[in-house]
Amino acid sequence: MIIFALRFTRNPPMRKLINIAIIMIIVAVLLTAAATGYLWYGAKQQMDQIATLAKPMAEIRYEGIVVSPTGSLGVRNLRITPNFINDFITMGAIRLHAPNLLALLNIRWQLSRGELPGALALSFEDIELPLHGGLLGASPAQAPPQSPLDGLSALGCGPVSRFSGNEWQEMGYDRFVSTFTIGYRIDARNNRLELRLDSNTRDWAMLNLNLGFAAPTPPRSLLELGAFKPRLAQLNLVLRDDGFNHRRNNYCAVKAGKTLPDYLTEHVRLAAERLRANGVTLGPGLIAAYQRYLTEGGVLTVTANPPAPINPDELGDYAPADVIKLLGLTVKVNDTAITDLTVDWNNAQVAKALGVAPEPPPASELDETPTPLAVQKPSMIQKTYHPTPVNALGQHVGKIAKLRTTTGTQYRGQLESVAEGMIRITARKSGGSVTFSLRSSEIAAAEVLY
Repeated sequence: MIIFALRFTRNPPMRKLINIAIIMIIVAVLLTAAATGYLWYGAKQQMDQIATLAKPMAEIRYEGIVVSPTGSLGVRNLRITPNFINDFITMGAIRLHAPNLLALLNIRWQLSRGELPGALALSFEDIELPLHGGLLGASPAQAPPQSPLDGLSALGCGPVSRFSGNEWQEMGYDRFVSTFTIGYRIDARNNRLELRLDSNTRDWAMLNLNLGFAAPTPPRSLLELGAFKPRLAQLNLVLRDDGFNHRRNNYCAVKAGKTLPDYLTEHVRLAAERLRANGVTLGPGLIAAYQRYLTEGGVLTVTANPPAPINPDELGDYAPADVIKLLGLTVKVNDTAITDLTVDWNNAQVAKALGVAPEPPPASELDETPTPLAVQKPSMIQKTYHPTPVNALGQHVGKIAKLRTTTGTQYRGQLESVAEGMIRITARKSGGSVTFSLRSSEIAAAEVLY
């Protein structure tokens, strides 16, 4: 066997192949080292510039720059001390993640040309805040003005109206430690833009949010991103309790002088009443789901799989029951699905509670005839609405129609398309128009103007 190996290695062509392979490995290592050094030097220069520019507001210190051959670039062991408040923030690292080292090298070049990288993520690792400092330790009296929807978590907690550093310390916390990552990926094959957010706050809760947006063509440049009008194709939200529910429940039960079950019943009742007073009415199923999550902890899952991608801006024009159907919404607490998703809301009241200025009220109906593209000769034929079977609407694309859903909601506008069980109708609004996507199975009656 040894003799065979010796003869094998003495073969000149084989020696050349081995030499070439060794040279390629050495070149790859040198290129990786050069790329790593280039990225390290550039990141250090930028970090030093940021620290200098931030001096009037805060002092920023860091231990070093870290470059990974797998495609990440980061700053480790940061300490940020604001000048205007007695507090500080520490972070284990801030990292920029790309699919690989080459993609990481291309980021600056792509951005300089206005191109959008195919995938990026930014993570903040081990963000740590003391609970006694000026950022989290402010007393309620020092807090900024609250909206009616602030402090929902503290309802029923005896004399406590909101939670701050003092209350969290009484619950048993000594600091706030969290890791947060946000990123995106462009799926050009399926014309999708995927967003992902992951947050983990130690002994508190974990949150994972995935959003998928569909578009005829995903954005490939910063300019296209600014004009991007995404349509929601998928949503998955997972909230995992990591101890906060148990600590808060026991703390508030003591503060309120009640047993734990009595406190939870009172808290849920007050939360539902506060929401109702500000325009959001939860049905019995969602109220029971909230109480169960508070009691059991575990996992709360919200999923949306719309039958057809929908523009989120359009949802405000639908009745709440239609929104749930159009989103294909499901809710689970641990392994139990919530079958009753009844909910209602008043857009104006919710906007007022959140301090958001409402948009001007839209026109309720589209004009009886579409705006002509050219001057037409007067016609003596008077157009009227004709009852039309839903399965025949495809013959009237481009005409004005009235549609009534099984829930009683009415839509009037121009038929844009009828395909794959979905009907798209455009209604004129103040300042523009809005296109609705309705399922054919949800249309109870239809009339077409001709």
